[in-house]
Amino acid sequence: MLSILDRYFEDVLCTISLAVVAGSVMVQVILRFVFTSASAWAEETAVFGMIFAVYLGASLAVRERAHIRITMLVHALPRPMQVACIVLADAAWFGFVWFMVHQTVLFTQLLFEVTYITPGLGIEQRWVQIFIPAGFVLMAFRMLQVYWRWGRSGWKGLPL
Repeated sequence: MLSILDRYFEDVLCTISLAVVAGSVMVQVILRFVFTSASAWAEETAVFGMIFAVYLGASLAVRERAHIRITMLVHALPRPMQVACIVLADAAWFGFVWFMVHQTVLFTQLLFEVTYITPGLGIEQRWVQIFIPAGFVLMAFRMLQVYWRWGRSGWKGLPL
């Protein structure tokens, strides 16, 4: 069960988020052009779905090691330098991710001190915004998971 969750967690949630975005936009277009009306909830749902899809997609790309990397120069180096360059770049990236976790937690804590109800859906903004630090934590977890798996393989290949 955990292996299925590990393999498909971001895939399924990202697909659902993008389906919500597409469905919301389609509903909004139909409402505007067929019924000459608009709906605030459809726009908010599309925005929130896109936010979820972006952070889940970033985590998915970390898991699959699919982020843009310039590896042509790295592959020209000897193996110890290849590993050092990749690990150094990932360490800097990991530091940035934890910096963002800290900053987004501070921002989300501010939302817990005030009440901000979204006009379309009528939910408190804090419950939507809490997903942003969670997305960064998921990215950090996936980065650590890549290195843990690389270590279990006996450090064969590169963590690309």
